[in-house]
This record gives sequence, C-alpha cells and structure tokens, in this order.
Amino acid sequence: MPRWSPFMALWVAATAQAAPEQVPLYREIKDWVVACDNLRGCEAISAADGFDYRPLSLNLQRAAGPRAPLQLSLHYAEAGGYAPLQLDGRPLASAGRLRLTEEDDGAALLAEGADAQAVLAELRNASQLRMDGEREYEAVVSLSGLSAVLLLMDAVQGRVDTQGALYRPGSRPDSEVPAAPPAPELRAHPGVTPLSEHESQAIAAAVMAQTRDQWAEEDMGGEPEAEAYALNEREALVLIQTWCAAYNCDFAVYRVDRQAPHAQRDLQLDPLPLGHDGLSGWVSYDSDSGELAYLYKGRGIADCGEAGSWRFDGARFQLASFSYLGRCAARNPGEWPVLWRVAAPD
Repeated sequence: MPRWSPFMALWVAATAQAAPEQVPLYREIKDWVVACDNLRGCEAISAADGFDYRPLSLNLQRAAGPRAPLQLSLHYAEAGGYAPLQLDGRPLASAGRLRLTEEDDGAALLAEGADAQAVLAELRNASQLRMDGEREYEAVVSLSGLSAVLLLMDAVQGRVDTQGALYRPGSRPDSEVPAAPPAPELRAHPGVTPLSEHESQAIAAAVMAQTRDQWAEEDMGGEPEAEAYALNEREALVLIQTWCAAYNCDFAVYRVDRQAPHAQRDLQLDPLPLGHDGLSGWVSYDSDSGELAYLYKGRGIADCGEAGSWRFDGARFQLASFSYLGRCAARNPGEWPVLWRVAAPD
C-alpha cells in the first residue's frame, strides 16, 4: 500500500471538507432537526427527542442562492397569546425585531432578513429561550445543537465564511454563494379513459385473490379492500388496503395487465430520498392527474410523519414531492420539512 506524504494527507482532508453536502439531507442534532431539499433550501426546527408536548417552537428557513433572506418564526400553540421572552433568564434584547402576525391557526412572531439575523445572533450563544408565565405546558425552546445546525445549513448552501453566513460570518462577499440548482421538471400525465365500474371491480377482486398470500395475516382486524384504476390502455394500478391500526393502514400496491390473468408488472416507481419506503399509512391514486400519494402519521395528531407523491407519465411514476419529520415537534399536523421539490407545471 503506498504511503501518503503529509502534504497529500492535508490536501485530501481539505478536499473532503470542501465537498458539498449531498442533498436531500435530514439530520437530528441534539434538540434540533435540520432538513435541506434537493434545491438546497434548508429548514431548521427546534425538536427535542421524545414524545413530550412542546407548545413553543422555533423555525428557521432559508432558500439557496446569494440573495435568499433568512426567515425566523416563533410559534406558540396554546391560547393566551405571547408573553415576554427570556433568554437564559434575561429579557430577549432583540424581541423588538419580531413582529406579531395573524395566521389561519393563530399567530406567530416573525422576522426576516437583517431582523432575523439580529435575533439569531443573540440566540446562537445561549442555552434556552423561554416565554414568561405559568401555564400547563412549559413554553421553552432548547438551543442545544443550534450552532451545529446553522453551520450545516451554511455548508449545504456554500455560505461558510460569507458575510451573510448564519453561524460564522466572514469576509467573502455574498455574491460568491452558489445559485440554487434548477428544479426537476416532470413529464406530463397523458391521461387515460377511466375503468368502468365492472372492470374495476373485476380486476381488484382477481388481483386481491392472486396476491393474498403475500400480505394476508392471521389477525388482520377486518376484511381487506381493493380498488383498481386505469394506468394506460393496457395496464391497471391496484391498491389493496390490507389492515388498519389506530391512525395508519398497510397497503399492497400492484401494477398489472388489465386483461386476465392480470400478470404483475414492475411498478416503475422512482425511489424516495434517504432510503424511505413509502406507500403506507394512507395511499391514494387520482386517475385524472396521475398522482399516486401516501401519508404516514408518526402519531395521531400528525405532528410528525412523512408524505410523498409521484406523477405517472404513461410509463413510470416520477417523484413529485416528499416531506418528512422524524421527531414529533411540528406546530401543526402535517407541517413537515419538504425534502423534494419539482418545477411548477406550466
């Protein structure tokens, strides 16, 4: 085995350090979650490990590109409004930079651009943000892990040592920050004549009977249900809801010939990011738009979980969206970080 000179070892280490982070990216760092999508847009959420209810949450978002501003939002999920904010036992000096904004689900304290940067500069060297007052649930945001999250967001977006960096601003001009990559463009769904009710029922019943040994269990808690949809003039998609628990169901999904004996075909499904499986929880197909979608709740109130969708182009299912939050810390059901985006249709 060849021996590396000290110079070569340093060069390899520097090259590896400079290599851009792969996206999509999802990491849990101490009491925070950071997620960056395929366009290098990043979101950080205060999210301590465990299932305890936390009514106060802090969210940071920034798109990729040299002119993208930081967006900071603080949400309180309970009634009673906002009380003064304490940072490690002292008043938050930058609180005046937060503006109260009414939202559909209540209100939020927001800051953007220079105001958000000023609030963050105060937060990143502290341990805990707390809202004053006695209440049933502690209104506390742990800042443990925030510095590492900010540095990772900067690294993903090429901002380290730039003037607008979140963690370690430097002398590099923001004009050196790389632009966001282009969003993938999906091929259109060509459309297809829907199955008649008779053909749909016949295909669903036949495929359910043929595949029962692949998904049936002794105690399924109810009868399975199946639906069939036209994919094109030759093939159909069959969704079999095999069994359900409290708030999620299991599904078996098949692509088959429309003609008997309904031979199975490869689903031709683009993989989800980060090795996720999908197609569980609740699965649906819209034959008009060609969208195959699923949603899986991490727990009943849906403040964690995942969701994804694909668009059928006549031959294969193209990945259209994917969201995921592994820790139960979102402020509203289904508000999970987006990890995959595509270009909006014309």
